[in-house]
Amino acid sequence: IMADGEGFVVRVRGLPWSCSVDEVQRFFSECKIANNGTSIHFTYTREGRPSGEAFVEFESEEDLKIAVKRDRETMGHRYVEVFKSNSVEMDWVLKHTGPNCPDTGGDGLVRLRGLPFGCSKEEIVQFFAGLEIVPNGITLPVDFQGRSTGEAFVQFASQEIAEKALKKHKERIGHRYIEIFKSSRAEVRTHYEPQRKVMGMQRPGPYDRPGGGRGYNSMGRGVSFERTRRGGYGGDGRYGDGSSSFQSTTGHCVHMRGLPYRATETDIYNFFSPLNPVRVHLEIGPDGRVTGEADVEFATHEDAVAAMSKDKANMQHRYVELFLNSTAGGGSGGYGGQMMGGMGKTPSSPLLSDISNSY
Repeated sequence: IMADGEGFVVRVRGLPWSCSVDEVQRFFSECKIANNGTSIHFTYTREGRPSGEAFVEFESEEDLKIAVKRDRETMGHRYVEVFKSNSVEMDWVLKHTGPNCPDTGGDGLVRLRGLPFGCSKEEIVQFFAGLEIVPNGITLPVDFQGRSTGEAFVQFASQEIAEKALKKHKERIGHRYIEIFKSSRAEVRTHYEPQRKVMGMQRPGPYDRPGGGRGYNSMGRGVSFERTRRGGYGGDGRYGDGSSSFQSTTGHCVHMRGLPYRATETDIYNFFSPLNPVRVHLEIGPDGRVTGEADVEFATHEDAVAAMSKDKANMQHRYVELFLNSTAGGGSGGYGGQMMGGMGKTPSSPLLSDISNSY
């Protein structure tokens, strides 16, 4: 018997961005959706883009049971994940996500992700030509080894201008498409400004994990950690993590190619058993679909080398190719070991200057 107030709710993940109410109704055609088929609630990112997720309410326990069996069935060319949820989770998520929720009031600041290696402030100004950026308003964070993180913060003259800037999401600088997110001074302070107490130049331990579930840890390395296959509600609450965002923290990686279309992170962890990867990153292409490639991080060079013994081993009737991306000395992470030329020499706006300069 269900507890009062839980309702008969599922959370659906991995929907095509263009998904309509009709398509969701067809997907669950064997179940009765509540309120004459209208209780379908899509969620949106704080930029106002579809998140690829929705909550669906059903009329009865029986409908709910049938709905949950649709997990991993396909809609169009993609498979959709279906999880049992409840009305409390649904109400919370609907209230705390999307462009109009209270905690996303903007102050003209945006975060860029996926910048080409060595991208200059001038290139960013050109990318946003016609949109006024405040003087010294561009900050390029570097990691604890002085390397670019592939991210930038841009302070526009007003929130209205920042809203226009968000419309350039997925446009290109060079041959890389750039992701653009709303940001805030609080986000910069929390995730990027280095904490003085850990300021030694030591390498992080192999099991350093990001704090706070937002994808950045206390050392201010702008590293995107999306553990769930398509993002969930951690981080930006969006899915379809562009392949550009993978940054190694340990420097000991194995790249996988030729994965089955339905392979999950769990399948990959099992594939490498008894080795224990630190992190698995399934690559998602610009169209929001899995590419059949993944990056797997190991704690040590020895583990990464041992993992290579699985090269050409099968996963669900397909053989998988492996490529070693690790050196005995460590630190081949991110954009390779070069120091960024001239990075962080010019102070940006006072709020942001700490990030670039303290390393």
